[in-house]
Order: sequence, then structure tokens, then C-alpha cells
Amino acid sequence: MIILFLLILIRTNLIDSDHFNGGTINWAPTYRNSTSSSILITITQSYSWTYPTISCLTNVPTSTNWILYPSVSLTCIANCSTQGGYSSNPINILTDCTSYSTSLGVLASQRSVNITLNEGTYFWIAYQGTSWRTLANAATSFFPGWSIVSLINLQRRPDGLINTPLVSQVASPQYVIVNRTATIKIPVTNVDIGDDIRCRWSSKSSAYGVDECADICTSTSTISLANLSGCTLTFTATTSNVWYAIALQVEDFINTTSTKPMSSVAIQFLIYVLATPTCTQAPVILPLTDCLEIQVNVAVNFTLYAMNYCNRTKVIITDLISTVSITGLSASNLVNSTTNTSLVYVTFTWTPQINQIGSQQFCTLAYTSESVQSDPYCVTFTVGISQPCTTTTSTSTTSTITTSETTTTSTTGTTTTSKTTSTTSETTTTSTTETTTTSTTSKTTTTTTTETTTTSTTSETTTTTTTETTSTSTTSKTTTTTTTETTTTSTTSKTTTTGTTETTITTSMTTSTTSVTTTSTTITTTTTVTTTTETTTTTTSVT
Repeated sequence: MIILFLLILIRTNLIDSDHFNGGTINWAPTYRNSTSSSILITITQSYSWTYPTISCLTNVPTSTNWILYPSVSLTCIANCSTQGGYSSNPINILTDCTSYSTSLGVLASQRSVNITLNEGTYFWIAYQGTSWRTLANAATSFFPGWSIVSLINLQRRPDGLINTPLVSQVASPQYVIVNRTATIKIPVTNVDIGDDIRCRWSSKSSAYGVDECADICTSTSTISLANLSGCTLTFTATTSNVWYAIALQVEDFINTTSTKPMSSVAIQFLIYVLATPTCTQAPVILPLTDCLEIQVNVAVNFTLYAMNYCNRTKVIITDLISTVSITGLSASNLVNSTTNTSLVYVTFTWTPQINQIGSQQFCTLAYTSESVQSDPYCVTFTVGISQPCTTTTSTSTTSTITTSETTTTSTTGTTTTSKTTSTTSETTTTSTTETTTTSTTSKTTTTTTTETTTTSTTSETTTTTTTETTSTSTTSKTTTTTTTETTTTSTTSKTTTTGTTETTITTSMTTSTTSVTTTSTTITTTTTVTTTTETTTTTTSVT
């Protein structure tokens, strides 16, 4: 009997090992301006697991029937005398699979549960367990444990509201390249504008009497590799093919001088050090141009694209997965674009529910076949009763204005002014071409406009011959001004799905030549001969 028990225990430990990749516990009041003494909050657990050790089903991890995992709940570990009724209805650690990757061997799970607690509640809850992967920085190599904690604080803020904790989550694992410094930004969002946000290393025995990290608290080896500045972590590893665990706390304070956090959220994740890959160029996720304001109970679809900058014959994009998901959001398989071999895409579908009104954040990462990861891409949707926009939240407008003005003044006091092309082109709906005499406006859904080039040439020659003698002086002065102005062709073409119409408008301005000759005779007493010739030619070309 004892031998059988030992065999079962050994089998349980072996099977149950190496399956946890980290996670976080967030919560938020459902109605933060409620004046009731009973406060409804939503607690959200988000975890990462090894796949297929953990199957992508509901009730992760116990849904994997051959893993003997105890049914446990989030436990109060500090200030339990002010837990506000939590112990009478504790929340189970079970979550539901939201995504997985066969190539990366990773599964993500999440679940949100509502619970009502008393106003003034202040206590710490935790999910504690064992069986991280084999880690280079764990306190023990024998089933290293974790302790993911969160401070539940329903004491009212100075503004009378219930505090809403920070929302933060980091994909686990993070992949870095050996002998390169990687920068990992901890994404943090906070609805309470003006709060002081801080990130710090988790502590085995924090100032609050809480074990925040179990066997993965900051060690000498981790400190030598990592640096935390604000909420940005830099990490440089000199050995490849090893795993490190990172444990951080993200906290918000009422101001910069406060020492008591209003909330404290654990962020725990793994870092895997890659050997130098064939292509170190990271893929890039293209930002959404869809409408980000959506209506409750109305299904929406949006497509995310990722660009591969490596040689596709050697390296491809294998995954585009969500790292911060939204409850009810589903994703298609990864699809290769038929129009651009460097692009892949995933289509997401979601029908927002009434309890999701407000801001909902979604984050993704793209990975190559060598596990080189993109920068995270996050987008925040706004769920409302009505739908404010119907097409797009991104607009692109191009405007080009070209203006040329030439003024020529002859010596006879005649002024000729020629104002050439002023062209305005706006890619949204309207294109206008304007000259001195012709204005053509074409308004279509899609507009193509050729540019107008105007050349203005002005030539001015002034010749003066003065012959004066003691008896007769003859002055002859000739002024010739030639102005040539030509406006070339402006062509506007319009193509729609029903046919093609092309319209060409040509405007030509004639050449005007003016010659003025003035002759006068006077009598002087001096004999002088003076000849002056002045020629000025100006050519202006505007495109």
C-alpha cells in the first residue's frame, strides 16, 4: 500500500512538473462610483502554460485529465481579518483556454469572476503552486514554486471613488537573443488619471508581510542580467538555451510622496535565451485601421496583419497570438496573404456583452519560425450602447498647393502681371486644378490627377540712342515687351466598378506681343553721343 502510494506520488510529481509559465491576477470594481456598502468587483486571472502538457479546454488546468492537480482557490495570505466576506465564497483558480501555439508550445488561459465584498475590504489574495520549468535563477531546482499575489483594496480614495487597479500583463515566455540587450516594456494602463505608477521587483518578505514570489524572487544571477528602470526591463544574457523567471509588482499611489499603494498587481513571466538565429529581423504587426468604437451585442470582425522581413525561403512567421485577450474573442488560423508573400494575417471575431461596456484592451505578438518575436501591439476598443463610427478611425489626407506669381514692368510704365497655376489635390474626395482663366473641378470617390506645368517667359529689350549736337538733338527710344504664357494639359480620369470615363481638358493661352516706339526731338547746346542697350530675359517654369 505504501509502495503504491509512493508510485502515485512520484507519477503525480513527474507528470505535474514543468507546466507553468507565469501569469497575473487583476481586479476592478464594476461600478467604481457606487455609494453602496457592498461593492461588486470582477477578478480576472490570466495564466500561461506549456502545451500540449495542458490541453486547450475549459477549466484549465484540471481539464487535462491525466494531470493530477488539486482543486484550489485563490487564498487570502495577509490582512485576512478585513477580507470583507471573501472566505465565504472564494474564487477557484480554474481558467479557460483563450489561445495556444503548437510551434511555441504555449497555451494561454483566462477567466473573470464577479464577487461582492464589503466596502473597506483590504486584503491580499494569491495563487500559489509549484512546477515552473527548469530555471537558471530559481532558489531550488526541485519543483520551484510560485506565489502570484494581488491586493484587494475597497477603501475609498480621497475623491470618494473605489480605486481601479492597474491593468498589466506580459506574454510568457519572452524570447531574447544571446549576447544582445533586450528591452521589455511592461504595459500598464490606469483609468485613474494622475495616479503615480511604479514597477518594482517582487519580494520574498515584502513590507506588507507577503511572499510575492516564492522560489523566483530576485537573485544575484538575475540582477546581473536584468535592470528595471521605471516599468522598463532590460535583459542581457550570455548563455543560450536557458530559462529565467521574472517576478515584478506593478502598483499605483495617490501621489508621488505616498508610500502606501492603492493596488499591487503581480506580473510573473519567463524569459528564454535563444541562440543567434539565421535571421534576427523581428516581424512587425501592422496597426488596425478599423473603427475602435463598437456597439454592445453587435458582432465585429477585424484582421491583423504581420510583415515578415526575413527571407521567406528560410524563415517564416508561424504565430500571431493574443497576449492580452478579451473575454469572448475568437481567432482564425494563421493565413498567408495571396497578394503579398511577406504578409500573414489572423481574423478575430467578437460580440461585446453588456458587462464589457467601457474600455477593452487587446494585445498580440508575432513570432518567426526561429522564435524571434515582434514588439507587442496593443489596441483598446471602446464598447458603448451606440456605434459612433461605421468605417474607420484612421484618415489619410494629402494636400499639395503650388503657386507661382510673376510680375514684369516695362520702362514705359506698363505693368503686366501673370499669375500661374494654383493646384490643390486632396486624396479624400476632391481634386481641383486652377489657372488664370480655367478652373476645372472633379469630385469622385477615387481621383487621379495629372500635374499641370506652366512656363512663363518674359523678354524685355530696351535700346536708347541719343545724338545731340550744338543745334539739334534727336532722341529715339524703343521699348519692346514680349510675354508668352502657356498652360498645358490638365487631365482628370475617373474609374469605378461599373466602367471607365476619361475626360481631358486642354487650356491654351495665346502669345501677346506689344511694341511701343517713342520719338522726340529737342534742341540742346552740347555735342554728345550716347548709346545704351539693355536686354532682360526671364523664364519661369512651375510644375
